[in-house]
Amino acid sequence: MSSRAVLLACLGALLLVGCDRAARKRPVDTAKIVDAIKTDEVHWNADWKSGDATRLAAHFAPEAVVMSAGSPPLVGTTAIQSATSQLISQPGFRFAFASDRVDVAASGDLAATHGSYRMTTEDPKTGDPVTQAGSYATVYKPGANGVWRAVWDITAPSQP
Repeated sequence: MSSRAVLLACLGALLLVGCDRAARKRPVDTAKIVDAIKTDEVHWNADWKSGDATRLAAHFAPEAVVMSAGSPPLVGTTAIQSATSQLISQPGFRFAFASDRVDVAASGDLAATHGSYRMTTEDPKTGDPVTQAGSYATVYKPGANGVWRAVWDITAPSQP
């Protein structure tokens, strides 16, 4: 191999390494990520109204964990979908949430939201509506396709 070919190969390798480093150092558009999560929250609330457990479970990553007071953790979308299906089948069931804060890591690989929720069901004995309000925290990660999914979802009722 001629010294010119070796020199060109080395320059090409350096150029590729430099491009890779430049790509990794691009600033993350955290505002775009916040918008994506807020848009997902609008769809997520609509999915609660739809009563479709499959669509609700789709907001979670496959390895997601949901923690609710008084219940064992739900791990994975199959468990989340099953529990959600039972929950939304209760008479008078309604659920809505709203974030009051969305934080995104500067690296763009993690985000978290905090907000409040309100859930209504019917008392099985009286048929009267029973409402529980509380706060929540949700941690998100982007999937391989770039879509942000919940990986940890934790609710805390305001009253026991």
